[in-house]
This record gives sequence, structure tokens and C-alpha cells, in this order.
Amino acid sequence: MIRLLTLLALPFFAVLSAAPVARPNIVLIITDDQGYGDTTGFWKTDLETPHLDAIGREGARFTRFRVNPLCAPTRASVMTGLDSLASGMWRGPSEGPRSEERTQAKAKKRAAKSAPRPAGDANADDDPESRIERRLAADLRLLPQFLKAAGYATGAFGKWHLGYEPANSPAARGFDSFTGFIGGAHPYWLRPNSRVVTNGAPVPPGAHTTDLFADRAIDFIRAYRQRPFFCYLAFNAVHGPLRNAERDADSARPEWLAYYERKGVPQPRRDYNAVMTHADARIGDVLRTLAELGLAENTLVICHSDNGGILHSYPSNNGPLRGGKGQTYEGGIRVPAVMRWPAVIAAGTVSDANAAHYDVFATALDAAGLPVPARNGRFPVQGVSLIPHVRSGAREPLADRHQFWDLYGQCGALHGKWKLVGQIDNHHGRFDLAAQQAERTIFQLYDLDADLGETRDLAAVEPAVYDDLKRRHLEWLRQFAR
Repeated sequence: MIRLLTLLALPFFAVLSAAPVARPNIVLIITDDQGYGDTTGFWKTDLETPHLDAIGREGARFTRFRVNPLCAPTRASVMTGLDSLASGMWRGPSEGPRSEERTQAKAKKRAAKSAPRPAGDANADDDPESRIERRLAADLRLLPQFLKAAGYATGAFGKWHLGYEPANSPAARGFDSFTGFIGGAHPYWLRPNSRVVTNGAPVPPGAHTTDLFADRAIDFIRAYRQRPFFCYLAFNAVHGPLRNAERDADSARPEWLAYYERKGVPQPRRDYNAVMTHADARIGDVLRTLAELGLAENTLVICHSDNGGILHSYPSNNGPLRGGKGQTYEGGIRVPAVMRWPAVIAAGTVSDANAAHYDVFATALDAAGLPVPARNGRFPVQGVSLIPHVRSGAREPLADRHQFWDLYGQCGALHGKWKLVGQIDNHHGRFDLAAQQAERTIFQLYDLDADLGETRDLAAVEPAVYDDLKRRHLEWLRQFAR
């Protein structure tokens, strides 16, 4: 019944489409909170991801692919080609009309307890007196809007997290079909009053989100197999909660829990592994569907995590990297990323270049034969196409550039092998104040080629590099001062 409803929700002309065209299909898969060390193709781990590994073997694997340290900022960058401050999504999206009442109540509660909020707390609530709205600007065009205008069918399945207001809904931002949830997290098993919808209509209880989203993506691919399509599959795996504390209920499917129990993996790591391997298995089903339909050769598949693995709630593995989700150390921003397009990318390609989340935007447009805009809204597009860099034959080096991060004062700047990391009191997102504070802050400097774990601060040893990166970081911050 669920699949029947899905097909009915798709426009009827799907089966009447024209003959196949040369433009590639594009499948973008984003996992949630998957650590760098939780993909066997990147690090030794007890977690099995054979299908993600296969994409890397059959295409390209990016060893230095970086994102933002939180979910929504990364997704905004992927969809706009901008860094998080330029996109307006410097944390999660503001919650609309209901958020003001909530934030005021929480502020009063904090004041009553006299509990100051720690600087850089990624889970802190906004102070209503200094709040800056976090939302995509109306003049921004998202990736599906570009592709839809070029004749692509567009479908999104899974986590959205780019705005609660109607103007920033998936339908308003370029997707023909959407099955998923609007917020940042959702239980895996659908129960009555679940927040998962298909084109606005509630999905009946009973399904597991990993299966539901993958099934809907596969239905979409089958329905639009005769025209170019953009399929965005955004799993909530492996985001928490991995176990319902109230009922001690499993979030993972029992067969995957049993699999890791037989392998001797203890709790709570067993929950984590089971949820992630389940998602990987469903990625395999998507890949098999493409092969069965004869679409694999001319389909660009991109897979990456939205941020590093979380450290304090459940046992993610960030491999050799320092830090995790919510931080600008490598463990928070360097994630596993793979790309496959057999018609264009040679199997076994490995890139050690500093690729980034906003490059997905430019890469998808380039693959579709569309120009990458110089600007999106007020700001220049930071993303560059990765296609020339990984194309079979004469591979071009990735353009030399600086990259910057700011998440509630968790700051970072990168150029080549050099990485600047620091923390300032910017939990409100007041970037004018942030720049003033950053001028007085002593940052750490790391040589990532020699010190992947970011253990040896070289700020005093390389003052010229330090001063240059700090100056550029301040210039970047000042663009957003109000």
C-alpha cells in the first residue's frame, strides 16, 4: 500500500516520458552523524559498509572531504554552494512562529537557575534578545531548483532540516516529491502521530525510516527511469536516538542487531553498527535498482556524511581524527565521501585534495551540463566542480583556496596542509562581536600532513602562516557583521 501511495503521488506523466537522454541521473545520499572511521574504506572498524566501499572502489574516494560540524549547515551548503554563514544556516533552522515563545521560556528558566551557557555549546538555545534568524534567504536558489528548470525530475526522501516555514519546504525549494521529516531528528520506527509525511500527508505507522526512505527513492527512480532525475536520499541513520530509553526499544532492525551480536560486538556499539549497516544495505538496493534498469553507467552517485561522528551520546568512530560533531577539529568536519559515475570516473580513483560539501552543488550542476553560477543570492559560490578533478584520463588539480568555519564560536580555517582552530564566545551568531573577539583570541595551528590528529600546536613555530590564516579568517567573519 505504501508503494502504491508513493506512485500515485508522483506526477502521472512519469511513465509517458521521452526516450533516455545523455544527461546523467544524479543520486545524492547523505548519512547522518557517520564518523570518518565508521566506513571500512577509510579506516579499520568493526562496522561493515560494503556498498559504500564499493562506490569508492568503482569510482572515487575523497580522503580530505570536509563539511560543517552540524547537520543543517552542511545540508544548506550542499544545496546552495555557499558556506554556512553565507547560506544563513549557521546552525539549525529557526523554528518559525512557535520558536519565540519557546526561546523566551527557556531563557527565563536558565536565568532562574543562574546557569550560564558555555561558550561554543552547539546544543544551546538562542537568547531572544540577540537572536539572529537562521533561514535560507528568499533569493537563494537550491540545487533542485536549478535541475528542475533544466528538465530533471526531483525527489527528496528523508531528513530535510532546511526550514520549517512553507517558503523553505522541499516543494517550495524545487522538489517534485518528498517523503520525510522536516526537523533535525526522528525515531526510526514510525508510530502514531509520527512527523514523517509524503507531500504533506502523514505516513501510516509501522515502517522503519531507513526502509521507508530507501523504498520511496527506489520507487522514484523506477518511475522516472526514462528521463533524467535528481534523487536526494537523506537517511537519519546513524543519528540518535539509537535506543528508546523509556521502553528500552531497539531502533535497529532485529536481523542486524543479531548479526553484530553473533560477531561479539557489545552494546551500545552494537546498536550503532546495526543502524549504519542497515542503511548501507539499503544503499546497495538503490545501486542494484540502477543496475537492473540499465542506468548505472550514466548515473552520478555521491555519498557522504553530514558531519563527524558524535562523541558524547553513543560510540561513533572518527578514526585517527581529533574531536567530533559540533567541533572544528578534523573529527567534526572531515567525513567519508565517495563518488561513482562509470561513464566518466575511472574505478579506484583516490583524491587527497581538500574537497568540500559546497562542491557537491557545483559538481551536480557541471555533470548536468549546467553553468555553475558565480553568485547565489548576495554571496559568491564557494563550490567548484569535482568532475575535472576525478575525470578519467587527464585529471586536473583542485583549485587552491581557503576554507573557513564558524559554529557558535568553534572556528576553523584551512589552506593546503595548514589548519587554524580556535574558540570564541559566539554562541548567539553575532558575527560583528565574533570578529572583535577573534582578534583577541589565540588560535592553534596544525600541519595536517605531519599531524593528522592535531596534537602539536605550531602557532609559535610558524608565525607567518598563523598570522595569514588568522587575518583571512577575520576578513571572512567581517563579511557577515551586522
